[in-house]
Amino acid sequence: MRLLLDTHIFLLYITGDTRLSTSVQQMIRDPAHEVYLSVVSVWEVIVKHQLGKLALPQPPEIYIPQQRHRHRIESLLLEEASVV
Repeated sequence: MRLLLDTHIFLLYITGDTRLSTSVQQMIRDPAHEVYLSVVSVWEVIVKHQLGKLALPQPPEIYIPQQRHRHRIESLLLEEASVV
């Protein structure tokens, strides 16, 4: 199964927030699933961080790739054809 995480779910997951249900956590952790984070979500995290609305333990350009790699979450690029 392919899973596309939205920004909110990604942040809850990587921080271990208990508001994320156990079933969703298990789906993301399941090695049989391909898990993705859109580059649009990455952009959203960066903008919120720059505006002071999202505190991160490291700069987003370091923290996001580290967390994606740590949790085996692939980057999903945005193609022009996807938004036309």
